[in-house]
Amino acid sequence: MKRKVVVFKNYKKNEIDCEGIFHAFGVAYEEFDNGPGNYSTAIIELSDGTVITPSADLIKFIDIQK
Repeated sequence: MKRKVVVFKNYKKNEIDCEGIFHAFGVAYEEFDNGPGNYSTAIIELSDGTVITPSADLIKFIDIQK
């Protein structure tokens, strides 16, 4: 089952960036002077077919799973 999500620009300020369909969680990294830092992402498909990978803490599931 594909689940609908909203993606936030800023979760604390409740600023919604877009809506899409959740496909899976993933992992990304960012390079720092002392090595890479890993973080969790969400793989989201937008209505135009574009795929984005926001940080997992910036999404909220908006459908009810029964």
